[in-house]
Amino acid sequence: MSALFADVQILNQQNNNTAPIEFPLSAGLVAGKCAVDRKSEATISSTIEEKDGRVKTLKFVFRTDEMRVKRVDELRWTLSKVVYVEKFAGSSAIFESDNSSVIFTAPLTQKYVCEDRINVTLHSENFDFSILVMFSPEIDVQPYGPKSNFYLCERTRKRTLSDSLQHRSTVFCGVILALSSIVHIVGHMLRRHFMPHRKELYENLDRIQ
Repeated sequence: MSALFADVQILNQQNNNTAPIEFPLSAGLVAGKCAVDRKSEATISSTIEEKDGRVKTLKFVFRTDEMRVKRVDELRWTLSKVVYVEKFAGSSAIFESDNSSVIFTAPLTQKYVCEDRINVTLHSENFDFSILVMFSPEIDVQPYGPKSNFYLCERTRKRTLSDSLQHRSTVFCGVILALSSIVHIVGHMLRRHFMPHRKELYENLDRIQ
């Protein structure tokens, strides 16, 4: 199992709060459980204890599932759940992602790589506000199998394709403008050469200038 998150932030959306708090995963107590087989869940968590006694845990749950991809059933791994737990003064609050959500997914033997920000919303049965877990790029995760080639996330693929098309469009427009200018100059020269009555007019204009 391998998981690399460049930066993770927690945003408590209570009272329209907009200031996220850093959650340095590697600075906490990291624990995990590898899947004993392809049907088992794999988990990894990081627990941080603050100076005021507040204990925060961020947990990731992975599982495998058959998913239909391009009309073919494919065995893939998914990050199926993100759990945030905060304990303080004998009480605790638990926030989880939706059970139906698929946050990250890739073919079973491939690692998931994403170069774009991904936000995951967590909810609690006991609170009427949500928590946002924000993953900054780069994201590199492979919970199952040995290291292999990577699977680029859909968002990064679309952005890369869009940037490439935009670049090609800019180059194409530049070429069209250059060709248009050349055609205009050549046409101007041909009119002066093959139209005597205009040639005399152009020469008079040149003398005036």
